[in-house]
Amino acid sequence: MAQNPIGVRLNNPGNIEWGSPWQGMVPREKSMYAKSGTKQQSRFAQFTTPAYGIRALARTLITYQDKYGIRTVRAAINRWAPPVENVTSAYVAAVAKAVGVSPDQQIDLQSYKILRPMVSAIIRHENGKGPLSNANTWYDSPTLDEGLRLAGVRPEKAAVPVTKETIGATATGAVGVAQIADVLPAVSDALTRSEDHLSSGSIVRIVLGVATIAFAVFIAYSQVKKHQSGAL
Repeated sequence: MAQNPIGVRLNNPGNIEWGSPWQGMVPREKSMYAKSGTKQQSRFAQFTTPAYGIRALARTLITYQDKYGIRTVRAAINRWAPPVENVTSAYVAAVAKAVGVSPDQQIDLQSYKILRPMVSAIIRHENGKGPLSNANTWYDSPTLDEGLRLAGVRPEKAAVPVTKETIGATATGAVGVAQIADVLPAVSDALTRSEDHLSSGSIVRIVLGVATIAFAVFIAYSQVKKHQSGAL
């Protein structure tokens, strides 16, 4: 059985060398190849988990943009894998294709939708084809996303679509009954009836009125949760 590539063995899929004191890094003297191994093997850092190795990869790319103004795939890969020891043109082409941009197109390396496929493409290129059928072929989505989360990058949340349900959701707690009548007629009627309960002075009737309004708020809240879960 073939041994996994060194980047995978070291939880360092970007093949980052020793140097910066990255989060989640194994102390160099305790690393896998500290006491034995070739010079090439001992060159690369070791991380405690794959997520921390992915974090270091992602943070390096973000630093390229923040510190050096690098905002294209070509510039990023030329810095990541210099032509002196890599076939950089093929590397650039593979990463640009994975990200879905041209090599010299301006990109935002802090954007999840850019950084995630770029990190995956680098992992694939650095380590070869792995056992999985996803883009990076070595790590599942939760592991990859955890690495990006540790790097401070999360998926961009889609805007809530303007529908009758979401209008009702935002209107329930802020405006009167008339504004939600079209989308929640039954709740609208209940709210109307609760007005008498709230002004009656009877404890039982007041509690009933508050409960009715609380139910209306619950209905509205459920619409927002449906959207967040993809049901709307």
